[in-house]
Amino acid sequence: MKIFEQIGEASGRDVKIRLVASQLIEQVIEEAAESWDEWREKLGDRMVQKSQHWYSEHSPVWSQDKLIKDYTNNFVRDLSKEIDEWGNKQLKDIILQKNLKILDANVEYELDAIQSEFKNIEQQVKANFSEHIRLSINGITDDFMGLGGFGGGLGIGGALAAGLIVFTGIGFIAIIIASLAATIAGSFGLGMFDVDGLHNQIKIKIIEIGFQKFDESMDKVSDKLHEITTAVFDTKVESASRIIAQAIALYENLIEQHEQAHKETVEEQQTKKAWISEKRQEIEKVKNEIEAILQQCAT
Repeated sequence: MKIFEQIGEASGRDVKIRLVASQLIEQVIEEAAESWDEWREKLGDRMVQKSQHWYSEHSPVWSQDKLIKDYTNNFVRDLSKEIDEWGNKQLKDIILQKNLKILDANVEYELDAIQSEFKNIEQQVKANFSEHIRLSINGITDDFMGLGGFGGGLGIGGALAAGLIVFTGIGFIAIIIASLAATIAGSFGLGMFDVDGLHNQIKIKIIEIGFQKFDESMDKVSDKLHEITTAVFDTKVESASRIIAQAIALYENLIEQHEQAHKETVEEQQTKKAWISEKRQEIEKVKNEIEAILQQCAT
């Protein structure tokens, strides 16, 4: 039966969509890694420029820990903004957008093919199944950045930043203080304090050690990118799969209707045969009775 063939084809189209999505996910990760490396090369210079605007009311001599905490918060804030900007302007708006268009084109092609087959079948069975499929197809939206509140509502850039910046806290501040101890002690020994110089040294040291800690988390970048990319593509793939599942369910419904109609036809034929047999027996009985009467009359 052709419907069985269509079920197989529909399942195959679902597999094709998933294979294309898998290939595109790998492509996105490769392109994102290259873009990330380019972005990272100039990140240090940008952070040094931004550090000129860091502010704290605390003294680099008498309240080092509080000053360092303030500057560290500034560092984390600016680095988070940088990551968020890359995530939105590069990963989302360029890399993901481009590859999602490729997936969209494939999904549209496969679903249109299924709808076309339904139109051919419904002409034979006098049904209107293709309308159900069309409405479902129109229900797929391109709001891929919604992601059901991906990253707890942070968005792609924010989710990426939140996953990579994990080095703040008392331990980090202690490292900065220890690394600047010799410089500050030297200033005490000379009996002179270059306050502006200390501010700048603390900022540079925070950037230096901050980037060391940040780079240590680079092994998480690939995992985080894969998590984000997979979540985005899965949204599209699952929407298409739901429609294909609906199509298969409609095909199966047609098969059930056909089997039921066939069953009813067989039962009707059997009933008709039984009725005919019964009538033949009745006719034969009447015939025999008539012959018996005729024989009696003849004698």
